[in-house]
Amino acid sequence: MAELPPLLEKRGLALRDRGGGNFEIESCKGLSLKASYWRWPDRNMAGNAIDFFTKVLGTSFNDAM
Repeated sequence: MAELPPLLEKRGLALRDRGGGNFEIESCKGLSLKASYWRWPDRNMAGNAIDFFTKVLGTSFNDAM
């Protein structure tokens, strides 16, 4: 289970700390993440780190791994 915040910061995505281990991505309004789980209620999407890379960032499964 990969921690999302450090991975996304390494990719240059700006995160906003919402307290309690919760973060939001400044460029993705409404998307919130915590540790290795994320959810985007406005788009009815959620998942783990691999899901984030494939569904949100559009990478292939192999690249996400």
